[in-house]
Formats: sequence, structure tokens, C-alpha cells
Amino acid sequence: MPFMDLIKKAIFEEEPQAAPQPGKPAPSQVASRRLDPAPATYAPMGTTRDNQFYTRLAKQTDLSAVPELAKIEAFAAPLASVITDKALRYKAALATAQSQGGLTKDAILKGFDALLNVLNSSAGTFNKQTDDVSRTEVDAKIAQIGDINQAIQQKQKEIADLQQQVKSMQSQTEVSRAKLQEAKNNFAAALERRRAEIQQQRKEFETILG
Repeated sequence: MPFMDLIKKAIFEEEPQAAPQPGKPAPSQVASRRLDPAPATYAPMGTTRDNQFYTRLAKQTDLSAVPELAKIEAFAAPLASVITDKALRYKAALATAQSQGGLTKDAILKGFDALLNVLNSSAGTFNKQTDDVSRTEVDAKIAQIGDINQAIQQKQKEIADLQQQVKSMQSQTEVSRAKLQEAKNNFAAALERRRAEIQQQRKEFETILG
């Protein structure tokens, strides 16, 4: 799986991984053996277990991909049952490889240097791709969050303005209601007054006209 896929998977997925089981027997040796890995002398915190990044790095820097390392292993493998000491076994294998295949110590060490160069190249690729993901998946979302917060602030201002308009309209409504009631009262008073006047005038004309 490419680094980009692994990076995105690391961001968006959390897959529970079983803790290492103490006392678990080592897997049996396969017929076709590879160079024995060097004993672990450094284990950064948080990386005490293999992960998918390590799996990809291990695949990219497999010792068998380097001809010199594959050659020394080819000479050392048949000696495993005869010479159990690793140092003696590989010294004997190197002596045979030098005489038969022209393999040298320097060539073997340069093979490891080549693997370290591959590892450094992978690190550069990983860093570039994490920067790309940061721009598309992190920075872009931070910008979106900023836009959303700004929109929220704008909406809050609009809501506050509308609430102020409601208060103003409520105040105006109370004033209008009071004025309307006053107009009704004035009209009722005027109506009664004018009715009384007309009724009084009617009586007067009724008397005058006999």
C-alpha cells in the first residue's frame, strides 16, 4: 500500500491492534533463510510494535534486494547447521564468497548503505506526502472551520439585529395599541356627545313646531 494511502488511513481510521503476547514462541525457521536481523538497540516510545509503515519500509529495504547481501546469505545459509555462531558463520561465508565470487567486506557494507539510502528516500517521500495531506486534509479544513465560524458570527449579528428589530417593533406596537385605544375612546365620547346634541335639538324642534 503506498505511503499516501497509509497516511490517509492513519488519519481517518483507527484500527485496534492486539498487544504483543509475552512468551509467544518464535515462528519456525523457513527453509530459505535470510540475513538475521541485528538485535534491536533502540525502540522509540510509541513504536514498540510493528505497524503498516514499518511493513512497507521493511519491504522496500529487504536485504535480498541487494545482490551483495543476497550473495553472502547464499554462502552462509548452508553453514547454519555446521557453524552455529553467527559471527564465525558469516566470516566463513565471506571467505568462501571472496574466493569464489569476488565478494568483499566493503561491498557488503555498501549494500547496507544502499538500503539506508532507500530508507532516506522513503522518508523524503513520506514527508512530502504528509505535507500534501496536511494541506488538503488539515489546513483546508482549518480554513473551512474559519469560514464557518465567520459565518456563525455573521448569523449571530443578524440574529441580534433581528432581535433588536423585534424589540423595537414590540415597543412601537404598544404605542400604536395605546393610541388606537385612545382613538376609540375619543370616538366613543364624540359619538355620545353628538348623539346627545342631536337628540336635544330634536326635542327643541319638536317643541317649536308644536
